[in-house]
Amino acid sequence: MGQETSHTRYDEFADQFTTLMHDHWSDIRLIVNRQSPRIASLLRFATPTMLKRMNGIWYIQIVIKPATLHHKLHYPRDNKIVAQAIRLYYHCTAELKLPRIVVEFEV
Repeated sequence: MGQETSHTRYDEFADQFTTLMHDHWSDIRLIVNRQSPRIASLLRFATPTMLKRMNGIWYIQIVIKPATLHHKLHYPRDNKIVAQAIRLYYHCTAELKLPRIVVEFEV
C-alpha cells in the first residue's frame, strides 16, 4: 500500500507541476527569449503536457506544431535552452532548485 500511495502522490505532484508550468508558460517564454528570441517565438503556441521522473532527471514533454519540430527547432541545443529557462523560472519565482531537466518536444 505504501508504494501505491507514493505513486499516487507523485502523479498528483506531476499533474500540479505541469498545470503550473502551463499557467506560467508565457513567463517561462520570456526567459527563453533572453537566450533565443527564435525559440521563444516557436514556443508561442506550445503546451507543456507532462512531467515524468526517471533516475533523478525530470523529463518534461512540450507539445508543439508539427512544422516547428521538423523545420525550426534544433535538438539538443534548443531543448537545453528551454530546460534551463524552466529551472531558472522556478528558482527565481519560488526558490526551487529543480533537478536536471530534459525537455522533449512532441507533435
